[in-house]
Amino acid sequence: MPSSESEEYNRGAKVNPFANKTYSESIQLLVENYGDRIALIYGDQKYTFRQIKNEIDDASRKLRAIGLNRGDKVAIWLPNQAEFLFTWLGAGQIGLTAVILNTRLMAEEVSYQLRQSDSRAVIVPGDGAFRDFLGDIASLCPDIRDAAPGEKFGGENVPTLEFVISLGQTGHGFRGVLQWDDVETDDDTPLAYETDPNSAALIAYSSGTTALPKGAMLTHAIWRKAADHGERFFQKPDDRLYLCVPLFSILSTVNGVITFWTGGSAVVLEDRYEPEKMLAAIERERCTAAYLLPLMICKSVELPNFKDFDLSSLRTGILVTTDRDAFMAAYEKLGMTDFVTSYGMTETSSACTRTWSSDPLEVRLRSHGKPLPDIDVRIADPDSNEEVPRGKVGEIQVRGYNIMLGYYNKPEETQRAFSGDGWYKSGDAGEMFEDGSIRFLHRLSDGYKHKGFNVSTAEVEAVLERHPDVKQAAVVGIPDKEVGEVGTAFVIPNEESSVDDETLIAFANEHLASFKVPAHLFLADGFPMTAGTEKIQKFKLRERALKQLERT
Repeated sequence: MPSSESEEYNRGAKVNPFANKTYSESIQLLVENYGDRIALIYGDQKYTFRQIKNEIDDASRKLRAIGLNRGDKVAIWLPNQAEFLFTWLGAGQIGLTAVILNTRLMAEEVSYQLRQSDSRAVIVPGDGAFRDFLGDIASLCPDIRDAAPGEKFGGENVPTLEFVISLGQTGHGFRGVLQWDDVETDDDTPLAYETDPNSAALIAYSSGTTALPKGAMLTHAIWRKAADHGERFFQKPDDRLYLCVPLFSILSTVNGVITFWTGGSAVVLEDRYEPEKMLAAIERERCTAAYLLPLMICKSVELPNFKDFDLSSLRTGILVTTDRDAFMAAYEKLGMTDFVTSYGMTETSSACTRTWSSDPLEVRLRSHGKPLPDIDVRIADPDSNEEVPRGKVGEIQVRGYNIMLGYYNKPEETQRAFSGDGWYKSGDAGEMFEDGSIRFLHRLSDGYKHKGFNVSTAEVEAVLERHPDVKQAAVVGIPDKEVGEVGTAFVIPNEESSVDDETLIAFANEHLASFKVPAHLFLADGFPMTAGTEKIQKFKLRERALKQLERT
């Protein structure tokens, strides 16, 4: 039988107050419950829940004033900053669909996602960000230099794009750019909030394992599930989350910010990770939780002055890894004794299973927990979709209110993502224990995870094969203690080619986000193939990669 906790709401028989609520209703509920409590700390700025709502409503008015209407797509291409949250939630609560973009994508990757999502607008930071976002948009849409806002200046790259909105001053002087602060609004006209909680409010792109990313459409139900997250670590309003994981990830938005806000807790938001800065923020703000990558743990505890920081407030959090050593370092050195483990992905609106922070340490180390309320999980044969006995390895499949509506404008991919009886097929291998908890093991397909982000090997291979000296490429993921997995590419060059690995890595850097670029690249004469079907035996390439790296 599938595992579910539908009949028991998190050991407490509580009613989830965010069930069937829209963005606007959920935000209003935050104000009613926690109005003057601190909700967000970003740099030297502090916002109460009441002030957060005012900022979100102001963002909604500006988006309406610009000319965006219900159902329109507005892309958010921003690093971690308060305005990311205001514009995302301001769009969602008035029926727009926010399209959140990875800030590490190259311009051509952004072009695809803007085009594929039919985005009418994109929001970027002004000068001073870590990259020239506006310059990248201009490289895709040269007409932005002379066209007026509201004119379709995206050309073939982004044919639906009409508005480029800058949150700060910029030295470019492009006529087509709207300055956020200059948008005039009518504060006397009431906002028309979205009333359908089952409508799409967010599109988040998931690499999966196909060559092109897919935009998962998520509904307003993220608020309901976020509230269930906090119950598993006995969240209280006095809890405080340290967060520097990028907001473009569902881990940070749904699993992070929204989870803590639904419990009345504050979020301490940083724009980037710096070891001493992180430890100082946890000490200064008395953070009780942190979401961390293994690299963050490693670099922090290795600081010569690590013991000078008072981290006694820290008790819980999430680690984006399956590495036992990383968990033990967080447990023993950072004091995260109440950490929880989870399983989920973009298509399931982030975590759909979670351990309890009160579970024994060994349970949390070996398991990713039981399903959240009203979510069913089963382990099934990936081909027949028949459930397998407990203890047997199969595909993790999920069913419930939390599942995406589908992939935007990709009906065939959406159909393939579900079994005939309506279960979402994760593409992940896992097993279920006798108590109904599950354990994620690995991807069933060729993809891998680097720093918590899915990397499509097919996408990387396609880019490498665009190089004129490359005949064929094959990419695999291999384990890495600091970042989870790293990519290793094997390339068969064209005859008489003198191309080297450094040239091909540089080529990949020009066309791929940095987290997708292989860490290692080896030139090869051929690939191990299956007999008859002539498919690349990637498990043998993984073995070859590990052996070659041992010798270097």
